[in-house]
Amino acid sequence: MGVSRRGFLKTSGALSALATAGAPLPVIAEAAKKFAVPYSPGTEKYVKSQCCHCVNFCGIEVKLQNDVIRAIYPDKARADYYNWGICPKGASGVFNTYNPYRLKKPMKRTNPDKGIGVDPKWVEISWEEAFSTITDKLAKIRADNPSKLIWHHGHGKYLIGDQFPKAFAAAFGTPNVIHRTTTCEAARHVADELTWGYHGILPDLEYTNLYLNFGANAFESEQWARWLDHATIDAKARGMKLIAIEPRLSNTGAKADEWLPIRPAKDVLLLLGMAKVLLDDGTIDKEFLVNYTNAPQLVGADGRFLRDKDGKALVWDSVSDSARPFTEGVKPALLGHYEVNGKPCATSLQLLADEVAKVTPEHVEQVAGVPAARVVSLAREFAREAKIGATIEIDGKRLRYRPVAIYSFRGLAAKEFGVQNWRAALILQMLVGSIDAVGGLHLHGVYRNPAYFEPAKCEYPPQRADLAKSVYFPHSHHDVCQQVALTLLDPKAYGLPYEPEMQIFYATNRPMSTSDAKKQFEGYKKTFNVVIDIVETELAQLADIVLPDLTYLESWHYFPGRWTPSTKHEAIRQPVVNVYGIPHDGYSIIWELAKRLGLRDAYIEQLNKIWGLKEHKFLAGRDYTAKEAVALLWEEKAHKPFDYALEHGFLGKKVGVEDRYLKGVEDKFKGPSKPKMNLYAEQLVAGYEKVKETVAKHGIENIDLDQYRIAMSPLPRAVHAEPTPHRQAHDLPFYLVTHKRMYRNQCGNTAQNPILDALGGSDTNAIVIHPEAAQRLGIRDGDWVIVETRVGRARGRTKFSQGVRPDVVTVSYHYGHFSPGFPAYAKKGTWINQALELHPDKLSGMNSFNDTKCKLIKA
Repeated sequence: MGVSRRGFLKTSGALSALATAGAPLPVIAEAAKKFAVPYSPGTEKYVKSQCCHCVNFCGIEVKLQNDVIRAIYPDKARADYYNWGICPKGASGVFNTYNPYRLKKPMKRTNPDKGIGVDPKWVEISWEEAFSTITDKLAKIRADNPSKLIWHHGHGKYLIGDQFPKAFAAAFGTPNVIHRTTTCEAARHVADELTWGYHGILPDLEYTNLYLNFGANAFESEQWARWLDHATIDAKARGMKLIAIEPRLSNTGAKADEWLPIRPAKDVLLLLGMAKVLLDDGTIDKEFLVNYTNAPQLVGADGRFLRDKDGKALVWDSVSDSARPFTEGVKPALLGHYEVNGKPCATSLQLLADEVAKVTPEHVEQVAGVPAARVVSLAREFAREAKIGATIEIDGKRLRYRPVAIYSFRGLAAKEFGVQNWRAALILQMLVGSIDAVGGLHLHGVYRNPAYFEPAKCEYPPQRADLAKSVYFPHSHHDVCQQVALTLLDPKAYGLPYEPEMQIFYATNRPMSTSDAKKQFEGYKKTFNVVIDIVETELAQLADIVLPDLTYLESWHYFPGRWTPSTKHEAIRQPVVNVYGIPHDGYSIIWELAKRLGLRDAYIEQLNKIWGLKEHKFLAGRDYTAKEAVALLWEEKAHKPFDYALEHGFLGKKVGVEDRYLKGVEDKFKGPSKPKMNLYAEQLVAGYEKVKETVAKHGIENIDLDQYRIAMSPLPRAVHAEPTPHRQAHDLPFYLVTHKRMYRNQCGNTAQNPILDALGGSDTNAIVIHPEAAQRLGIRDGDWVIVETRVGRARGRTKFSQGVRPDVVTVSYHYGHFSPGFPAYAKKGTWINQALELHPDKLSGMNSFNDTKCKLIKA
């Protein structure tokens, strides 16, 4: 006979106890035999769903026997649209659902003191008491000032969709809905938005011949990893050359044809140095620069574009030898200094040429550590492989063909000048015309939001606790998650016109995953906190109420699915079990709160608005289960019966040539009298003027205008290679960078998976150092050492590697848990974030994970 649910839980609990005690896998395996029962397939079935351990959202097929999960496989049907396989997190996700350490009932804090290591003295309470307590608190806040409520989600956005908390917040009246993007890729998004009017990029790997990868590790963990991994392998088999440019040799670097171990934070210099070589050689795509970008537009001494009386930007017309708007018959000059109405001006491209003139290959070698000869040869290889002027015919369409692409994720973004780093990469690709060309960098949603081309509003006083879109972070379109705790420490210092009183955290362990992490805990101590999660995280230790959540294998979700240059798909996640009989998840908790607060109809109205529903809408005056909500969204978005979703899990579509290549920059920017992609980001010039005016008007003392002037440059500059720690911490010899391993995620629940713990290896997240550097310090492989920075210390074991620069120390960033709710085996490793300095990007608010300097001390 098959194993019963009770028997399975008893078995998993016993085996987990062994794992907690530190028993090796052979001992656990031997013990497992004692619990074995004769195999019988019983009732066997497979359910199509979607993994949600990370944000790849891989298609999965879950095998059940007698309603017990036996295995998780990749959905083979999804291979043609996204993932071929799944990673260890996804394959072992069953344990996170059957995990005996999961939260199972609501808990209430009885100790009024809060802090790291302070026992909350939990008592279990009923769901009714939990909802009544939370609702009473929310009702008082709403009657006073709704803004005093802050809703946070990290991974919670992907468990139910952030449209639901956004709709609840809108109905409640608070502007404070805050996601985690500034610990992820916000600077890259904002650079895209400033440059081409939206965000979302992928290399067009089906046709790319030369691929420069700046620190994105698709062979381990990245947002498109489960497509990028096999797409990269296919491209390499076809002959594509992959060059990894990163201070640590990642899994992606290990598969590259060449590794360029660049010094941390100096990527912008290499990119600008390559731009100088292209401009000096004249190997640029002049037609693309003229017809698609603002490279020819004339800029005055004040940094603004010259315009005619109708506000149209002027170019220098080579035909009439005068300044005119770019219309039919005008031939704009790309380079040159000119005089208009007695005042000097220059083209945008000329200003770039002037800026990079001092970024010689020799300077790049001295500062960034990339040999001068390779800077030159790489630039020329990039230009040669771009095949400037070439076309290709696909499905009867003649298309621009520029088979070179640059890609990055946190590698370029997680820096104090992350926006400018990625802007430099975009500009280099503009110079050869590979943006949105066949084989180049594919853009998603080009010019979808023209407002991104406008100067920032520089709001003051700020309306949001994270200071997003305020004078502090003018272009932070994606929230500034790590700022909330700092604001809470002193709201008046930032001009916040209220003092937040309550925070709800959904599936996030925020203070563990940001820089200068201990200060985060100090900020979160000041409010009444509700945490919704599946395990008792460190953040839960600061909660007043903790609510258990369902896992991704127990809950419903509609998600459009990951797109690629050639595909897109709609998908659902559907529950296959409910192991501990937990009655609520994030979706139903929000619904219950809205109903108890008398906001249900207002919430429904906001849901229809935020989801953009037209044919299938949520109806006022009734409740919707999670399944009903997913069915409604599926039928609205996929235009297929819900039964199809239940059977197949997704609906995939191939993208045609016209949609893939002709509805992006070709449609939005090409030709006279159309908007232009921003090689020169003029909106930053006007934005900086607003920052200055706002600071002067309100007497703001905690804004360094000189730093904002540097950050808000309309063009990337050499100074953007000098983040604050690099300028100031000269006595610290090592650059400290972090990276991510496949076996963990930021939330913390994967730390409790003993399978992943074993796969991660005994070194967990060792402090990796080059053996030559260690030898100079008298440090041996495996020694205990302390990483010391200007803000903190972290302890761990060393591991020697030739795959790291001798001046770099690198540590993976999602270990070192210390919550009492975690078993011993889940607390391994180094909590490196407590030692990272925080100097967020002034434009986007992006966390500067890769800018800290440190020294090593033998423990």
